[in-house]
Amino acid sequence: MTKIFKSLILFSLSLLIVIMFFLLNFFKNISVSINKPQDYLLNTLYSVNKNNPYQNLKKINFIVLGLDKRDDALEKTQTTDTIMFVSLNLENQKINIISLPRDLWFYDINSKINEIYPLSVNQNNQILYIKEKFQKLVNQPINHVVILTTDNLIKFVTLIDGVDVNLENGFVDNQYPNQDYINDPLSGAPKYKSVEFKSGLNHLDKTNITEFVRSRKGSDLVSNGGTDLARIQRQQLLIEAILNKVKTQNVINNKINFIDLYQFWDREIIKDFSDIDVLNLISVLSKNINKLSLNKITLPQLTNSQDGVYYHPTTFINKQWVFIPSDKEYKSFQKYISDSI
Repeated sequence: MTKIFKSLILFSLSLLIVIMFFLLNFFKNISVSINKPQDYLLNTLYSVNKNNPYQNLKKINFIVLGLDKRDDALEKTQTTDTIMFVSLNLENQKINIISLPRDLWFYDINSKINEIYPLSVNQNNQILYIKEKFQKLVNQPINHVVILTTDNLIKFVTLIDGVDVNLENGFVDNQYPNQDYINDPLSGAPKYKSVEFKSGLNHLDKTNITEFVRSRKGSDLVSNGGTDLARIQRQQLLIEAILNKVKTQNVINNKINFIDLYQFWDREIIKDFSDIDVLNLISVLSKNINKLSLNKITLPQLTNSQDGVYYHPTTFINKQWVFIPSDKEYKSFQKYISDSI
């Protein structure tokens, strides 16, 4: 073995050691920056693809709940105003989103589906309870549950510098709860205020995001921004705008943004979706991750002129305004979901 060859080998080994040293320090620094133990990132990466639970799946299903907890002079509730069944199709890289009307009656609990979350609070295993109830409702396996609050939404859009949403029809809601009255009912402030979103492009940030997703008193018509069904459409538009921004702009590549977003996800979001789960999912998607597209699916409402899977009865149930399935076993409802995803 020549001296030159020995020198090359020694240099290569030295270079490899230096690279490994820097990588180890890099992983340690990243772990520390997200307030984890120094070996957290290495251990997490080491665990990826060990019995990857998504490897042989065609779909991964989520229930996403939007919790708008209120305890003020106008309302006291912890029901979920936003309820989404999200199915990631790994074969065609589509994120199928089906918003479930919060007022849909669920015979299993003898109440509306927005009561599933409050009922889960007193269960020994809250997430398991939510999974079991929604699996029975939609007749699909539920892999994960994610629960977001209004405060979470405000913070998230702030972290990504807001989003732009294109509204086909603008609306005015003259019965939106006035935060000034909520803060101090004796201040003389009116209980309600007017909010307006014009047709066309609307920039949403911490100043108006809750009004955009909460409003449902714009009119009696979906097309004019009123009713829960119009709110569902706006929420789907918001998710589409967020996905497009994250995909097309330098939101995650920026180290500071990444750390802030990670800490937000890690500390503030209620979920049963671990970091290893996230990396396993990314591994399964691999090179197709940039091909992900959003498919917004609307459940058809039964009317005199249109077939549907749920309808609004002419009489109240338990003195409540509700939607009920077109058949008591939810067969049509479940088949529509299965065929759509």
